[in-house]
Amino acid sequence: MAMTHAPTHALTLPPGWIISSRLVPAWQIDHDHLLEVEAAGRTDEGRIRWRYRLSRRRRTIFTASDVCSGVGAVLTPDELIDAARTVLRFLTVQPGDTDADYFDSYTATQADWRDQYAEELSIYAMDEWCGYCGGDHASPGCLTRDAA
Repeated sequence: MAMTHAPTHALTLPPGWIISSRLVPAWQIDHDHLLEVEAAGRTDEGRIRWRYRLSRRRRTIFTASDVCSGVGAVLTPDELIDAARTVLRFLTVQPGDTDADYFDSYTATQADWRDQYAEELSIYAMDEWCGYCGGDHASPGCLTRDAA
């Protein structure tokens, strides 16, 4: 699989996002949860491959690079937001939402996290509804999204 560098570090961050201690774009979802998302190159089809890390109180819960953008996506703040929402949607899937074997590879830590926090955090990945202010826009970074 051919990979070319996608410079996430040169990207203007969406409102409310920060640069994490790992020096990658990060969405501080709530007081305890941080989702770091960075472009990790491109696939042969021209998709951006996203590397991510979800942590709770600085403890890693999930880390992977198994999410990709659509074919030909351009690295923009909106694409970063879309990637973060996609990742969060996958990470907040609950038993009953999908086949039971979806969770077979979960560690005990991941299953405990899912059972305690996934449902609550899933509101931040919803379409057309903000988990912060209840507005009709995506949540990531809210701060000024409803002021536009």
